[in-house]
Amino acid sequence: MYDFFYSTERILEGFFTISTFLTSPSRVDDILQKILDEVVEMMGFQRGIICLVDDTKRYLITKVVKNYSSEEAKRAFSINLDITKHDCLETRVAKSGFYIALEDSERDPRITETDRKITQFYKRGSTFYAALKLEDEVIGIICLWSKRKAKFSDDEINILLTFANQISIVIHNTRLFEDNRKKISRLLILQEAVSQLNANYVLDSIHEIVINNALKIGEADDALIYFLDIKKDKRLISNGEKVFTENEQGFLTKIDHGIIKKALDTDDRIIKNAYPEFNDSDTAPVYDQYRSEIAIPLKITDKFKAVLYLAKKIGIFVQDELNVLDILVNNAAASYDNAIMHSLLSLEAKSLKTKVEMLQQREDKLLGFHDIIGNSKKMQGIFHVAKEVAKHDTNILIQGESGTGKELIARAIHRQSDRKSKRFVDVNCAAIPDTLLESELFGYEAGAFTDARRRKIGLLEYAHGGTLLLDEIGDMGLQIQAKFLRMLEDGYIRRLGGTENIPINVRFIFSTNKDLNRMVGDGSFREDLFYRISVVPVTIPPLRERENDIILLAHHYINEFNNKFNKKVKRFSKEAEKTLIKHPWPGNVRELKNIIERVMILQNVSSSIKPDDLPSEIKTAVAKPITMDIDGYSSYSSSYPIDYKMLIDQFTNRIKEKILIRTLESCNWNKTATAQRLGISRYTLLRELKKIDSKEESSTEMPIPKI
Repeated sequence: MYDFFYSTERILEGFFTISTFLTSPSRVDDILQKILDEVVEMMGFQRGIICLVDDTKRYLITKVVKNYSSEEAKRAFSINLDITKHDCLETRVAKSGFYIALEDSERDPRITETDRKITQFYKRGSTFYAALKLEDEVIGIICLWSKRKAKFSDDEINILLTFANQISIVIHNTRLFEDNRKKISRLLILQEAVSQLNANYVLDSIHEIVINNALKIGEADDALIYFLDIKKDKRLISNGEKVFTENEQGFLTKIDHGIIKKALDTDDRIIKNAYPEFNDSDTAPVYDQYRSEIAIPLKITDKFKAVLYLAKKIGIFVQDELNVLDILVNNAAASYDNAIMHSLLSLEAKSLKTKVEMLQQREDKLLGFHDIIGNSKKMQGIFHVAKEVAKHDTNILIQGESGTGKELIARAIHRQSDRKSKRFVDVNCAAIPDTLLESELFGYEAGAFTDARRRKIGLLEYAHGGTLLLDEIGDMGLQIQAKFLRMLEDGYIRRLGGTENIPINVRFIFSTNKDLNRMVGDGSFREDLFYRISVVPVTIPPLRERENDIILLAHHYINEFNNKFNKKVKRFSKEAEKTLIKHPWPGNVRELKNIIERVMILQNVSSSIKPDDLPSEIKTAVAKPITMDIDGYSSYSSSYPIDYKMLIDQFTNRIKEKILIRTLESCNWNKTATAQRLGISRYTLLRELKKIDSKEESSTEMPIPKI
């Protein structure tokens, strides 16, 4: 018989060491390893093992070993002893709660075949088994082995049982600390997850949030979310990083025969733990290498079904994990509902936006841009340019004949721009003499001139932050042009009679019905100013080049004057429409509006306007073909020689004269409109008319046929 080698001091030191673990914040497994190392070395044993009862109270799970070979350790950790079925010394101690001491492990009759399968060391030496208990509840066992045969004395047994009791208390306290820590950690994880879910409407982000936090809460090794679109019978799987179909990953068979399908069908949580006796399902595993699985259905809107799936290789899902996972799943389901509703509302909003845009486009075609009516290709181009240029503070030069709507375009650009909340100020340069225009624009200080009794703010200051339209810029005098150019370049002004530089923050739009290029050429408009104001030139086409818009505008004015004069005119006859289209409209839209207003006032129109209702100048101004009858020219039959060159010149001059007269008549003798219609400058027109007058006064031409 052999004795263990230990001393009282060493035993007391061991008790003290173990007692220090009572308040240690370490993990249970880490503390158990330290305790086992201390007991084995202190009491003179060669090896040992500690097993704990699992949450089902049925299995002994190996937690730590001491001095096991790698093969034996692997076998010990892989085998979970069933307390109710396996007959071995470990399970006997776990069931009874009493210790077992073997003086000769090789010959003791209590050794079973299960014991011999577990380890080869039972063929010799001594072994001591003690239950780890809390009052009457067994929470595990400790087994210590010595290679020498020895009889355990009562003192030795009491010491070992005292160690076992102390270890049990340490395990209990450590478990309480660890369980509380895990509970707090799970609740903090849940709090953060719910906060993230409430702030998110993107489905892919919700997948990632749910899966990442479910892995932490359940201490799982893998997770996925399975989606079923009931209406489309479409299935999707998300692992938190990407979304794929079940066919792509070969999940179809496993899902149809696994706990995911069962959770979908039963709409209830399904658990498949490592121990078959405690499973909710006998289904095939989704992943072969995982021993514990759980599938929790998400109660989403009626059109969808979903399941959160978790799996772990070691251990089971404990009740506290399940409770927190249930809360996470409920919040996730609400977030999915919100995200799906948000997505549907976004699609509906997008659809409505598309419909609104289509209606807006249709309205734009009918009402144009900011109520400027125009459906012709040229006007649509003008509207597009206006929308684009309104985004910037670039200088704009709007050119076009009188009555084409230059001011309307300018106002539309202002309303479309970021300056729309500020003032729109328009100045007609042609209506104000240069001497007054300068003071109107720049303002003046008190005493700047005779009648300047107090300071006056100029329109450039008044329009601060807004838009200033300088209409008929071509009529601005050269002297004020120079001062205006200086203001554009410097960005500030000085009032008349003042010395202070005042910053200017104005968006400039210029308009004119004159040919500024020609004016630059003849020196009546500064070239440098022309380039500064015409950064973006916009040319408004005359009404005669917008045939598609003539009837559209005419109907608009019918509606306007119906309301104004309490009339009920509905349409134009086809013949009246043709007459309107053929008219050259030298006064453009303004002329058309005035004609419609005159007809509505003076004519007794019922429901339709006919050609007879239109003014005579509209009907007579329809272009007549210019013909020439030279057959009756007597010189052809005469025997006198013909001066060919002189005859051609006479015919050419007469044709020019008739073209000019006819165009003047069609434009109501408006020389500017006539020049624009002929595509020549007003100066050229006046020169040609002067030539005609001079030739008529000194004419010695031979008679030629009428044209």
